[in-house]
Amino acid sequence: MAFSLHNEQSWQDFYGAWTMETSGFKEWYLDLDDVCGELQKHLDTFKAKKHSNRILHSGTGTSELPFRLHKAGYASQVGIDFSDDCIKSLQSAQEKSELKGMEFKKMDVRRMSFEKESFDAVVDKGTLDCVMLTDKGEQSAHQYLKEISRILVRGGEAAIFSLYGPSERGICVKCHELEGVDLSCKHYDMPEAFETPNEGPSHLYVFRKEQARNAAPNSDEKEEKDKEVDVRSNKREERREEKVKA
Repeated sequence: MAFSLHNEQSWQDFYGAWTMETSGFKEWYLDLDDVCGELQKHLDTFKAKKHSNRILHSGTGTSELPFRLHKAGYASQVGIDFSDDCIKSLQSAQEKSELKGMEFKKMDVRRMSFEKESFDAVVDKGTLDCVMLTDKGEQSAHQYLKEISRILVRGGEAAIFSLYGPSERGICVKCHELEGVDLSCKHYDMPEAFETPNEGPSHLYVFRKEQARNAAPNSDEKEEKDKEVDVRSNKREERREEKVKA
C-alpha cells in the first residue's frame, strides 16, 4: 500500500520501521530553528518566556521539538500521536535524556481525553493538514478545532503550521463561525526561506481563546477602579462645598 498522510496504517508502518536508536529524531516538515523562531515571534507563551505554561504537541510524530523546548525552559509538555510505535520511541528517548516533566500518550487529536482548559498552548506541525485529507476532512477538522478550543485555558493560544493558505484552509480563518469553537484566528505567511522542498511556502495559523467576557478584574484592575471612584467622589464633594459657599 502506498504511503498516505491521512491513513493511520501508513503512519503505523512508517514508525514501525523507524527507531530512535537507528534513525534519531525525524523532522519531516519544517526546520526546528524556523519553527521555534515563529513561535517566539507570534505566541505570548514563547514571546514572554512563560516557562510554567503547559504545552501540548498535537500529532507530535518523531519531532525533537518537545525536547528542544524543554531545554529552553518549558518543562511541562505533553505529546500525543495515534501511533503506538511513535509514542514508545519518544518515551524511550525521554528516559534516556532524563528530562523531567514531559509525557507522551497515544491519542486521537479529534477525541482527546484531557480535562477542559488544561493547556496554555498547543503546537501542531502538519497535523491539521493530515486531518483535512481524510474522507470527512472538514468534519474531522471541525472536531479537532473543537477539541483545541475545549482544552485551552482562557487566553490560551495554538499554533498550526500548514502547507496551505487561507483559500484552502478557510475553516481556520473562519473558525469563530464554527459551532463549539471559541477561538479567533490570524494567518501569517512564513518567510520564503522556510519553503518546504517540492511543496512551496508554508503558513502559520495562530488561534487564541478569548478571555471570559465577564471575568472578575484582577487586584491591580480593582485598585485602579477604586481610585477612579474616589477621585470622582472627591470632585463631587468639592462642587457641593463650592455651591454652599456661593
